[in-house]
Amino acid sequence: MAHWTETAFRERPDVFRRHLEDKLAEATAETEDLLALLADNGVEPTTALDVACGIGRHAVELADRGVSVRGIDISESYLGRARERADERGVIERATFERADMRDLGDRTEEYDLVSNLWTSFGYYDDATNRAVLRGMYDRTADDGALVIELVNREGVLADFRPAGVPEDGDALVVESADYDPETARMETTRRVFAETDGGYDYEGEMVYDVRLYAPAELAASCREAGFADVSLYAGLDGAPLERESTRLVVVAEP
Repeated sequence: MAHWTETAFRERPDVFRRHLEDKLAEATAETEDLLALLADNGVEPTTALDVACGIGRHAVELADRGVSVRGIDISESYLGRARERADERGVIERATFERADMRDLGDRTEEYDLVSNLWTSFGYYDDATNRAVLRGMYDRTADDGALVIELVNREGVLADFRPAGVPEDGDALVVESADYDPETARMETTRRVFAETDGGYDYEGEMVYDVRLYAPAELAASCREAGFADVSLYAGLDGAPLERESTRLVVVAEP
């Protein structure tokens, strides 16, 4: 049976692609915040590896600021769009995209000033595999570089947990239902998308994603176990202080 990531991102990539496109407008500010946060931690990257880069939202922005970026993802559909965007922005020589699996990071040899994994793209697999992915990201981080992970904060999400919702998503109607398992700390979410038409809405498809959620202290400990010496926690890429109610979690880990 195929892993849910294969179904969601390779077999049915268009269901989530609409949401990725809608988030493009936020990428410029997020990248500026990311670089400022890194500078505050003494890291000014000239090379970057964007793990699970999607349509290249942040990779293209980094390349536009002079960073040499390699974006990897398992979805050829998303990678094709990333290449289009890099070409449109005139940064195709600094932004390279390839189909690759984050579970294979340990097999690579290159190192980067910045390894990024953004927008809850960590926790896809079982705990042992997630730890191996984290070790692979450590192996790819240069000695004077940093890993940045941005994802949901389990503590903040569960404090205001809602098993169903209708989030805004451009010109589509999106219906989400979620189920959290406290024994595994995994959240399974079903996302159904209905495209707006003149007569109402047409069902466009659904995707199911099953993600391991992390509490801040837990993920920080996992980063140290993977080999990182210094780990800083924030509530966002803008460096906001982490609080119990924070729904986002940003980890900056340095070797």
